Amino acid sequence: MIKYILFDLDGTLLDFSKSEKRIIKKVIKDYANYELSIEDLNYFSKINEYWFNRFNDGYMTRIEYQIKRFDEFKKYLKLEFDIESCNKYYCDNLKIAADLYDDIDILDYLYNKYDLFVASNGMLETQKNRLLEAKIYNYFKDYYVSEKIGYNKPDIKFFEYIFNDLNDYNKENYVIIGDRLSTDIIGGKNAGIKTIYLNRLDIKDTNKISDYEIKSLDELKNIL
Repeated sequence: MIKYILFDLDGTLLDFSKSEKRIIKKVIKDYANYELSIEDLNYFSKINEYWFNRFNDGYMTRIEYQIKRFDEFKKYLKLEFDIESCNKYYCDNLKIAADLYDDIDILDYLYNKYDLFVASNGMLETQKNRLLEAKIYNYFKDYYVSEKIGYNKPDIKFFEYIFNDLNDYNKENYVIIGDRLSTDIIGGKNAGIKTIYLNRLDIKDTNKISDYEIKSLDELKNIL
């Protein structure tokens, strides 16, 4: 019987792609007086995803990943700006970026039925600030963020930390909801808990590793 719902944040509750594009556009305008095109925005998203995955897989530190993305973007744009200052400005703005998806009302439905928790790869202060800005902070009983835990999803130690913290080792009591097969779903499966794949971008779960697949959070009413 499900008691605890672990929610991923970016791509699940918070529209990171929308926030990312809005903020990088502001950053480059302020630092280089240059208006980014749609192609530029898409390129930044692509390299940010690439370097984040390198960090997430343990090949570099968080700051190395952050600097790498701006170094590559600077070369692509052929503009002059200070990478470290630009990165700090971007991160500072990201801390209060809280673009929500339209189906966020599902939290009202779930709040009185289950204990809700955040389970996110990221920086604790940043994720908490974004939840406060989005006015959904108080839906969650705790915030399990990789910076605090010391491990990233899909590492099983990320999930073991949660089991230990809640002092509940019955895997049947947990479900994780997330948009990434490689972190949320594989991580949840390896930890032995139920998984719900939120497939907003129509990326097929070809190996059928998730227990459930949904296109919108509204569909949770048919499962939970």
